[in-house]
Amino acid sequence: MPSLRILLLILAGLGSTLVGQTSDVNSWHSLRRLPPGRPTEVVDRKGRAIKGTLVNVLDDSIAVAVRQRTVAVARSEVAVVRVRSGRRRRPALIGMALGAGAGVGVGAAAGESLTKTSGGDFANLKGPIIAVSGAAGALAGAVLGWLASDRTTTVYRAQ
Repeated sequence: MPSLRILLLILAGLGSTLVGQTSDVNSWHSLRRLPPGRPTEVVDRKGRAIKGTLVNVLDDSIAVAVRQRTVAVARSEVAVVRVRSGRRRRPALIGMALGAGAGVGVGAAAGESLTKTSGGDFANLKGPIIAVSGAAGALAGAVLGWLASDRTTTVYRAQ
């Protein structure tokens, strides 16, 4: 089980390293660096969240595409702007590889233990046990990697 703990620690840190932050969260001009099409959440001064895809940032407003319409929010009404990390595939693949490795290791140990305790009667199950454990580990690692990468970063906060 130590390999599972290591996997979880790696995946927990993975998401935070993949999220890019702008340098100054109090600067409206830092929003100009965001590429259009980025998943964005704008929270207005009344606490309402507008989630969508960034269209553009002007000096006096920010525009977000929500479903089939564009919603513009005046700069004076914006309290917080957050962006989602758009990178989820790579962490999922890394998690899958780490999970598969851990699963194969656990499966090999379990298969060996079963073979020894059964007096060799179940020696032919060693391969399938390793394969199933590896597949289960890969699935669990992919899911954990995907979930760990779902992060939002605050890129602007009104003063």
